[in-house]
Amino acid sequence: MTTARQDRRPHPLARVSRGFALFMNWFDGICSVVCGGFMAASGLVAMPVSWNDVMPIELLGVLPLPEPLIATWFWPGVALALVNGAPNIVALALRFRGRRAASYRWGIAAGVLLIAWTAFELAFMPNGISAFYLALGALQTAASWHALRTGEDAA
Repeated sequence: MTTARQDRRPHPLARVSRGFALFMNWFDGICSVVCGGFMAASGLVAMPVSWNDVMPIELLGVLPLPEPLIATWFWPGVALALVNGAPNIVALALRFRGRRAASYRWGIAAGVLLIAWTAFELAFMPNGISAFYLALGALQTAASWHALRTGEDAA
């Protein structure tokens, strides 16, 4: 027979899930916005150090995208900030407003978008960094889903 106190014990991984979900919102949210902004700026103006110094734009030539989208780093940068950064920033904002369940739902969406983004990249440009981010996307999705399922607040 279980007591009421035992029934209310959190799942052993709930804290880990919540912590990793929050970490990914910060990490991917900030990295995507900063790197996306740097990419986009590199596509618009001459900078002493630009994204072209890190990665030549010609690498994107293998992607099955229209030429205007991959002619400079502007559109890839905007896409990175919007697709990967924005959902994580929204999740953070909701988390800080006390709306954890909504935050975890946005975290699930952000994780799925990161998986889709990196799977697309890996299909055409196999590389270790994209594989690492694919794994992070899968972990973010799983952690956010688990945090949502085991959370104390369902609001």
